[in-house]
Amino acid sequence: MATVSRSRAAPDTPGRGARTALRLVLPAAAAMLGVAAVLWVVYEPSHVNYDARYALLWARDLWDGARPDYTAAFAPTPHPLSTAVSSLALPFGHDGDRLITAIVLLSFGLLGWLVLRLGAQLFSPLVGAVAALTVVTRPVLQRDALLAYQDVPFAALVVGAVLLEARRSRRGAPVLALLTLAGLLRPEAWVLAGLYLLYLWPEASPRARAGLTALVAFAPVLWAVTDWLVTGDLLHSLHGTAALAEEAGRRRHIDQVPYWTAQYFGYTLREPLVLGVPLGLAFAWLYRRRRSALPIAVVVAMTAVFAIGPLFGLPLIGRYVRTPAVLLTLFYGLAVAGWLLLAPGAARRRWMAVGVAAAGLSVVFLPRHLEMLQGLERRIAADGELYADLRRVADSPAVREALAACGALTTSDHRPVPHLRWWLDGGPHAVRTIAGGANPMSGVFLTPREVPLTTRFYRRNFPAATAPSSYRRLYVNASWRVDAAPRCVRRPRA
Repeated sequence: MATVSRSRAAPDTPGRGARTALRLVLPAAAAMLGVAAVLWVVYEPSHVNYDARYALLWARDLWDGARPDYTAAFAPTPHPLSTAVSSLALPFGHDGDRLITAIVLLSFGLLGWLVLRLGAQLFSPLVGAVAALTVVTRPVLQRDALLAYQDVPFAALVVGAVLLEARRSRRGAPVLALLTLAGLLRPEAWVLAGLYLLYLWPEASPRARAGLTALVAFAPVLWAVTDWLVTGDLLHSLHGTAALAEEAGRRRHIDQVPYWTAQYFGYTLREPLVLGVPLGLAFAWLYRRRRSALPIAVVVAMTAVFAIGPLFGLPLIGRYVRTPAVLLTLFYGLAVAGWLLLAPGAARRRWMAVGVAAAGLSVVFLPRHLEMLQGLERRIAADGELYADLRRVADSPAVREALAACGALTTSDHRPVPHLRWWLDGGPHAVRTIAGGANPMSGVFLTPREVPLTTRFYRRNFPAATAPSSYRRLYVNASWRVDAAPRCVRRPRA
């Protein structure tokens, strides 16, 4: 009787698929939770950035049936996915921003894991490990995560898409699905999706082309439709971003592109990588050209989008090159550990020396790196104290009564506006700013006190406006003061 091998005869056990899924998911979950927990414990983040606060406000406005104030003075660019995710935080009230911070910190941990897997897929596990360690220890990237910038989950989505494509060429819809989500956070993903569609086009059937084209179009169309529904302008995000850049005096001239592109990459990666990445690129060109083509193509495409932004009035902002900078860490990993990919011989020995030198750069820079991390910790703590004082302003019964009496509060500078409106539970335009003549002064006026905490925060842009002499001092704490017109102050009863 013929025998059947055990491997063929044994049926798949019911738990085998689950165990395989766990082996894939658990490392990613561990990285996400581990990185997020360490950053939360070390830095104790207590506030979110300006854009994230507006996303929370706009989510609340939509659920309240109000029209979000996309056109308010100094309002940031609305990002549809940020607003949608912010809805998850609304049941937590004023502390909902802590959930948003947690989500972004988990995204940062996921980003590190994805970089590790991408490096392992393209080169070797050690290259991926070096790149991932580099990513999660960059002070600038940690700051972005701690302040809940949408650029962190955006980078995770883009790197995830690159990883899917690296695992199987012309993967198609799964890659475009991640780029579609990324495209609801930042428009650079539209360009990546469009270029990827062109790459898929020759080998796709007519039916597949229609579906892929719909995926590519989804993010920009949805973004334009939401802009139109709120403002009546399909291109509000483009026009608003350009206008805000002009109002805020940001860099947005084409002749500034070369210098600031280099500066922003250097500021993100820091000195060891500025020297090490070119070594890794040289190694890639000599020995791993084909494997390096995918991440390099993404870096070039995203950097080109950044560079041409000023032609459309868009600003040059460092966060716009964070994702290509993350991908460049792969080549620092290649500079450090690429020699292990070579056969024994003179070339391997030469590149081993290069790897030792590249790793030594980080060792030499370590004291400065630790100093920068300590500076980040002090900055997060100081800004947290400033925003805690601002929240005390919003919690003041006197301020709330004056706001109810006069209907609006104005600030001398735009930065407190979304935070105050969030904590005051105010609707659209309940808190405005007089900065740049954007709005007239209302009967309730907030300005920072000139103390070390606020002067460090504002640096050279400390708002100098003061309330009219007829206004009365309504509230004051360590960082802020509020003055009110007599008509807004409730008179004590006899």
